[in-house]
Amino acid sequence: MEHSCEKCRGTVEDGTPFCSHCGAPQIRVGIAYGEDVSQPNAPIPVAHYGPVNAIQWSQGLPSSALAGLIAAVLMFIPLGAFGLGMLAGGFLAVFFYRRRVPLPISPSLGAKLGAASGILGFGIFAVLMAVEVLVLHTGGELRAALLQALEQSASRTSDAQAQQVLAYLKSPSGLALVMGLGLAFLFVFFLILSSLGGALGAAILRRKERF
Repeated sequence: MEHSCEKCRGTVEDGTPFCSHCGAPQIRVGIAYGEDVSQPNAPIPVAHYGPVNAIQWSQGLPSSALAGLIAAVLMFIPLGAFGLGMLAGGFLAVFFYRRRVPLPISPSLGAKLGAASGILGFGIFAVLMAVEVLVLHTGGELRAALLQALEQSASRTSDAQAQQVLAYLKSPSGLALVMGLGLAFLFVFFLILSSLGGALGAAILRRKERF
């Protein structure tokens, strides 16, 4: 048996939880024969399709991209740079997704949405940083800050090998290595904290709906 989607009027097979054309949830109202529906406050039974075990990425990717953009912008704010922006990005990815697909998801699926927002957010943040360096010419300030940090580290140790390593890191190739490692660590933090924010968001939203 088939029915028409309430959103796009496409043909959908009975028992399918989502429309294959537009992704809209197909929640059918079932009324038992002989049931009195004249009472305005009478509960209406709704078909239940069980727990959601997969993410609709056609809806999940736009949600994660928007959340990642917000997280990337928050990274330029002092509080956001301490990880709150990454956590907020993961939470918002779940929140935006639930507005598109009004069905509860598990914390593990929320973590996947958060991870996607973290990957996209890191990419957007890297692009924004590159634009800032090219337009505002802040590369020299960043290089000076790195050199100052390395000189302070060199002044705290008298070990010959440590001094050689610090001298290499102060060279152009060494500074490039330091920046590359910094970006790698930042990517890991984006991924971990955004995943955690997504898992927390899914758990909080599911708990609120139970009450």
